Amino acid sequence: MTAEQRANVARAIKETEAGTTGRIVVRTIPDRDVDAFERAKREFERAGLHRHVTRNAALILVAPKAKRFAVLGDRALHERVGDAFWNDVVRETQPYFARDEVEAGVLQAVSRIGAALHEFFPEPVEAMPS
Repeated sequence: MTAEQRANVARAIKETEAGTTGRIVVRTIPDRDVDAFERAKREFERAGLHRHVTRNAALILVAPKAKRFAVLGDRALHERVGDAFWNDVVRETQPYFARDEVEAGVLQAVSRIGAALHEFFPEPVEAMPS
């Protein structure tokens, strides 16, 4: 992805995370041959997402040269959305990646994961003082 595309993704993540306790990280790797899911698990830990206090972080890993990607959510998020959700995210984003539209695919995945974070993990609203 270009610098502008990375900036667009970063902005989308920031906007998506606002109002939730969740966290989304995107990793783009240059590997030509990779087991995307196994690499996503390593990157998840490398990014410290497994230490996110609410255990509702997600990672999107993209390996454009290998034409592979993976999405991974931590325990609390996965317990709420289940396997079908992750399968849907993969099914919906795969056509973008197949057409080398990496930015569009990542933005689609961020949007879907963000919707789940907003539904299940909204940021607590502080009570107004009386």
